[in-house]
Amino acid sequence: MTSQDRTARIGIVGSGFRARTMLRVLQALPDRFEVTGVATRNAADRAELATRGLSAAGLPGVPAPAYASVPELLAGGRPDVVLLTLPAGAAQPVIRDLATAGVPVLTETPAAGAVEELAALQQLVDDGACVHVAEQYHLEPLVGAQLAVARSGLLGEVTDAHVAVAHDYHGLSVLRRALGVTFEDAEITARRDIRCVLPSPSREGDPEDLTPVDTVHATAWLDFGGRLGTYEFDDVQYRSWVRSPALLVRGERGELRDDVVRRVGADGLPRRSTLARVAAGGAGSHEGMFLRGYTLDGEWLYRNAFRPARLPDDELSIARLVAGMADHVLHGAPAPYSVAEAAQDQYLQLEVRRAAASGERVRTRPQPWAQGHACRHTGDGRA
Repeated sequence: MTSQDRTARIGIVGSGFRARTMLRVLQALPDRFEVTGVATRNAADRAELATRGLSAAGLPGVPAPAYASVPELLAGGRPDVVLLTLPAGAAQPVIRDLATAGVPVLTETPAAGAVEELAALQQLVDDGACVHVAEQYHLEPLVGAQLAVARSGLLGEVTDAHVAVAHDYHGLSVLRRALGVTFEDAEITARRDIRCVLPSPSREGDPEDLTPVDTVHATAWLDFGGRLGTYEFDDVQYRSWVRSPALLVRGERGELRDDVVRRVGADGLPRRSTLARVAAGGAGSHEGMFLRGYTLDGEWLYRNAFRPARLPDDELSIARLVAGMADHVLHGAPAPYSVAEAAQDQYLQLEVRRAAASGERVRTRPQPWAQGHACRHTGDGRA
């Protein structure tokens, strides 16, 4: 069963950029989701919600019920799931209140700031709370297809991965999946260097001044014993015209480099294949503007379950995240990203920063959230 069998009732807490983006995505899929309301203490945002809806990225909004508090949202909206878009510190008491009320929560990343807070959040889950985390990068169409290749066996046993697609815990979540790592310990070395690079566009538009700016370039090496991961990211990389995302995965039988797969076939001869993006809306297409998915040698690695909605790749990943949470709550399907995983990725990024600050090799240690949760990832690249 899927969340299409019944429209999932979604409530949102917060009214910032992330909340506005999620609201727009959910309202673009009325056959999947019903937004039962948004709770925000900002009176101006409540007025905007009630009249024309919260706008984001220059796009118009759609009116939605507005509430001044979470209890009002629960009483008036009766959501199946609450999307919590508050910063980590402010989110913790709200998560506990929602857990006490028995309401499933999908909370923003990072799940918590410090290791102790992460452990406390996992304890809340172990005690029966339905709390999961809104990590979306592994659900983006291209990344999902790339991770499907890494899992497929085409490359053999994966031994190395280099990920430069997102910052901190986001990038590390993709790195773990590329390597097939869950909660194994790692030895970490890292560095953070100041570079000079052209500015990137912002959420509001193109840069007005192309004078180069200082940026932090972070690099980390995580040795999981037989599997080596390299994390890399530049502070201005998002939306940049001169810094592109990159993903490399290697095994003993082949490698994936961005959209190219090199391997040796059963006949002992080399094979070179390309991940093909299949989309409607190009020249001569009368289907509309939407992504169909990604294929490799004619086989689907990622299929867009939300076509023909006109959503960009990052918003498709938000839709998959919320749909996965709805399927989990309504039908018992696996959740898209657990608190335990979120805690591990945040813990790794804290250790990466500690290694960079000290200049020394850091060894991670088993954490409370890892107990009883170790498993290999499945289903990341499927729609």
